[in-house]
Amino acid sequence: MTTTATMTDPATDTWAKQLEQLKTRYKHVRPPVLVALNILLHDKDITLDDAKKRAQVHGSRITAASVNAAKTLLLRMDDALAPAANPTPAPASAPTRATRRPRAADTTFDAEALVRGVVAKIQGQSSVEAERLREAIRKAVATLQAAVGAG
Repeated sequence: MTTTATMTDPATDTWAKQLEQLKTRYKHVRPPVLVALNILLHDKDITLDDAKKRAQVHGSRITAASVNAAKTLLLRMDDALAPAANPTPAPASAPTRATRRPRAADTTFDAEALVRGVVAKIQGQSSVEAERLREAIRKAVATLQAAVGAG
């Protein structure tokens, strides 16, 4: 006589507990990314195909994008592991501001020199434009003279 096991698999139960912990810790992250993160926590060097197969065993479907997002999240977890381990409230104190940098001494502002410089620049540009226009007119007159003289 054979009996069927009605108990849940211990590995699946551990998997579900770890996934629930990740869901409570990262409420803003999509479930496939959390599944991929749970897989990466067990084996950081797993291939994409193996990760997909492992996710299917647990009834989830993940993509390459999910695995990449989980890798990014895993790197951030490694950086911020210590503060998340022991959340203690900070003592209430008045917020402190950083001291301001003193302003640089007022430089003397010569408005007249600035205006003269702008005017000179505009005159230089208009002189260049006028010379181009004169040259174009000379070419047009020469072309018309050649056409009248040849005719």
